[in-house]
Amino acid sequence: MRRGWMNIKQFAPSPESNTLDLSFLPYNAQILATEQGIMVFKIQDPKNCRRYLYHVCKPTTKQVLALPRPKGNHTDQKFAIVVMGLKPLHYKIIRFSECRALRRWRKFHMVYRCEIFDSMTWKWRSLKHVALGDCVFLTNPQPVTKSGSIYMLLTNNNILKFDADSKIWEVFSSPIPYDESRTPTELVKYGGKLGLACKPPNANGYWDIWVSKKDKLWEKEADVAVESKSERERLKALYDSHTSVMVDCETLLFYRLKQKDNNMISKIVLNDIPYQIFSFRSDFEPSDLK
Repeated sequence: MRRGWMNIKQFAPSPESNTLDLSFLPYNAQILATEQGIMVFKIQDPKNCRRYLYHVCKPTTKQVLALPRPKGNHTDQKFAIVVMGLKPLHYKIIRFSECRALRRWRKFHMVYRCEIFDSMTWKWRSLKHVALGDCVFLTNPQPVTKSGSIYMLLTNNNILKFDADSKIWEVFSSPIPYDESRTPTELVKYGGKLGLACKPPNANGYWDIWVSKKDKLWEKEADVAVESKSERERLKALYDSHTSVMVDCETLLFYRLKQKDNNMISKIVLNDIPYQIFSFRSDFEPSDLK
């Protein structure tokens, strides 16, 4: 969360977990990505206010390790972690940063720098730039990670996929076509699969869940509908196949799916309106981060 120029870090426990103390993180650390108990954050370089220092950590064990600084001083747009293996721990960090905009035949194409960090080599590597379509940008929500790839929703409702192993990216269509009214959409995980939640117009507060099948075909889950109790509530994630996570201003709400009455599981009042929300699951065993 952000308050002015400050980054406020708050852990909101799920109904089945305990709270986690994040006070060990440096002052004003900005969390960038989390995956399988591993977190990446950055802090402002005390010797140069125009630069940032990047770190990887495991919050449950309070292990923190400095990362090499990526080349250049480009503005961060999106971070993601992909855990490639656990024994030994092997992870990759993908960074998208601002590059430039290309104008071709009166069309505006956004281009992002793409870099990847490998914990095995402990180095950053620059990859081929990612060029999107006319007036298409990355959206704010965090990427969804599945089977070694990250998925990011674009402003035209298409999905950008980046494979951390082959380092190949591609764009494919979602089941929800873009419309000027901006139907609320959110990438989610449902039953271990890539999913897309959308709130159709005149849906009486219900969100539909679509699941990606083989060959990038989508199928609507007929027996699942996520209900929001007010117009301010917005779906942010599916905690599991039975629980949705909604945000209403400064309140985080857990609802039970497939149950219409008395379906609220818990409610957590936050310190501020959340700017970004990261899902987090972890054990308490120390890990070799390098």
